[in-house]
Amino acid sequence: MKYPKLADKNDLRRKLMDKDIASLKVAYTQRPKAISERQWRIKMAKALGVSPATVQYHTDLEYQGKMKAKNAKAHSKTNDPEDYARHREQEIKRRVERWSRNPALREWHYRTSAKNEKRTNRKTVLGKEL
Repeated sequence: MKYPKLADKNDLRRKLMDKDIASLKVAYTQRPKAISERQWRIKMAKALGVSPATVQYHTDLEYQGKMKAKNAKAHSKTNDPEDYARHREQEIKRRVERWSRNPALREWHYRTSAKNEKRTNRKTVLGKEL
């Protein structure tokens, strides 16, 4: 899946492109054994412009599973409906703010949503052919 990067260099939570993730996994298998994993993650994070936790997420499957479970539980509708509603409002605000910084991200979001829609086959999005 291809998606545009955020233009904001200060946002360390930004996602990596697919090619960045693939190169990160290759580099992880070829990392020197003399350097600790923590030091390697910090070095790679600086090189890619992301947080060390993002590097760990993409290289450690056990950590990735824990984080997915944690995130799924954190804002679940069944666990705490008020927290779920508050989280959705904040998520929508963040999305709109990101879209204002990078209009291509908004178009990518709508195109991806239209392609994944199961109810009907969409032909156009925002006046453009799919």
